[in-house]
Amino acid sequence: MTETIYKDDSFSLNNKISLRQLQALLFLEIFGFGVTALPRRVAEHAGQDGWVGVLLATGFIIIMTAVMTHVTKLFPQTSFYDIVGKILGRPLGALISLLFCLRLVLLAAFNLRIFAEITRQTMLPTTPFAVVFVSMLMIAAYGAAKGIESRARVAEVLILVVLLPLIFVFGISGRDIDFSNLMPVMAAPFESILAGSFSAFFAFSGIEVLLLVGPFLARPKHLTKSSTQAIVTIGIFMAVITAVTIARFGPANIVHQMWPVLKMMDTISLPGSIIDRQGALIMTFWIISAYATINAALFFSSLLLKDVVTRGKHSWYILGLIPIIALVAHWPTHMADVYTYFNLANRTLGVATMIVVPLVLFAVASIRRMGRGQA
Repeated sequence: MTETIYKDDSFSLNNKISLRQLQALLFLEIFGFGVTALPRRVAEHAGQDGWVGVLLATGFIIIMTAVMTHVTKLFPQTSFYDIVGKILGRPLGALISLLFCLRLVLLAAFNLRIFAEITRQTMLPTTPFAVVFVSMLMIAAYGAAKGIESRARVAEVLILVVLLPLIFVFGISGRDIDFSNLMPVMAAPFESILAGSFSAFFAFSGIEVLLLVGPFLARPKHLTKSSTQAIVTIGIFMAVITAVTIARFGPANIVHQMWPVLKMMDTISLPGSIIDRQGALIMTFWIISAYATINAALFFSSLLLKDVVTRGKHSWYILGLIPIIALVAHWPTHMADVYTYFNLANRTLGVATMIVVPLVLFAVASIRRMGRGQA
């Protein structure tokens, strides 16, 4: 079996990223639209203890991060298609690669549609979806076609653009929230908190790229440590945002908000009227988040398709994926359908790509290594 290490001329000459750059990419690709509805979802199950469910989900994601990075480090500089082929056989390698590709395409379509909905509601109410779709897809596709090194360098800059306004706005929001809405702590039944943590788990969608990034790491030795640091940071941000949003609206009211985080940020009063509409400021975060997620989905799904087909450049597949993602994003008529169908599909595929496949690869690879050691 020929290992795929992605050295074709469509990438930059180096085509390697550092672990610090990987952390920036993970933050931008995971921490985004998942958090917009997260407080409502966890509050529906656990009430004021929703933030506890987010922390539990973070703990489980840390475990899965260790599993994924262990598998990646067992086969350094090897593509995901070849990793699965070595562990489970080539036919399953192709099948599972296509499963991951489908998951990424749906994730990109879901984020694209949510981005378009938020854009229409907050800034451009009369702009057709098609204009938003095409604009974002073209920008994301251009970044994906440039390769991972270019993506990583852009991420190092964009993460500052994301974090500074986010920290500023949520720091200001602390003046007007009622922390009594979070009391008493652990009042919800534990099974309700677990249900909330299961819902929060999918806010980390995109973590499975840790299985795909192996060929691009310059020094993968400390991959587990660096990835865990990124996940802990993301989890803390999500838990704080969830707690602040629940405290501001109250657990009973927040369940009626479609995007409670956006609502809260739009109602924050900045001192001295520094900015007329802080919603416009925070839209910077959503634009970058949408770009990062769709960019990553296009990049990795095109590589997966290229590995399975074994022909052409990854940029060819990016061009083919653009209309597919746009059509899937445009298909649901109403937001209720978006959450009903996309959530069902993404959760089903998410369980497979974020839990089942990594655990199977980890278990089979470990058993085989133990067998070789005893032999």
